[in-house]
Amino acid sequence: MSELLIRKLESLGTVGSAERRAILSLPEKTRSIGPRVDVDTAFNDNEGAGIHWIESGFACRYKFLTDGRRQILCFLLPGDVLNLRHFISGRPQRPVASISALQLKAVSSKKLLAILERYPSLARVLWLSTLTEESIGQEWLVSMGLRTAIERMAHLLCELRVRLDAVGLVSDGGFDLPLTQGELAEALGLSAVHVNRTLQQLRREGHVAVQNGRVTILDFESMKQQALFSPAYLNLKQTVQAQAVVHT
Repeated sequence: MSELLIRKLESLGTVGSAERRAILSLPEKTRSIGPRVDVDTAFNDNEGAGIHWIESGFACRYKFLTDGRRQILCFLLPGDVLNLRHFISGRPQRPVASISALQLKAVSSKKLLAILERYPSLARVLWLSTLTEESIGQEWLVSMGLRTAIERMAHLLCELRVRLDAVGLVSDGGFDLPLTQGELAEALGLSAVHVNRTLQQLRREGHVAVQNGRVTILDFESMKQQALFSPAYLNLKQTVQAQAVVHT
């Protein structure tokens, strides 16, 4: 497995040196996928179904209505495992589509399972990554029901910054954001026109700078207040530890 995936797991819990060596020893396969196409995560090889994660690029989990409208349910970022719930439960997950070009990596589910049986704490961290995706969906539901358009946009940008920072993909407060305004609309429950107006307002107010597909949050603390954002739902280890200190 890649160092990037280990960074993701370490952001959620403790990965010991023996566990790190074990997962780095797993042979992996690489797949390249073009932008804005469906991603098949169900292929099998002679060692069983592969467990897939994103090495680079953005994807989304989504649902189509029968009239063709699409709701984006969550964004999947580098380090995110795409099909762990299916691997554990045998039940299908919502489909995944690439947003940018993707590089996926996969390991044999049988070999991974053998390591998880040897290191139960590693299994817990992997499972926590799946629970975090569900937590994100619940927080998005709160945004749809309660947050204003400007709060929704600010909250999503704060979330993406925190998630990308956890795997080392934020520099100087900025990160790559390969999303169209239409895709932001599908995630936020807004029209593309409303998305455009909302982004322009955040720029005018000095919260963000957007240039060449890169977003920089200029004052993160102010942006969090604007969004009513707390990262607790992302289950990051540093957030949990900080909350524990506050309550001791």
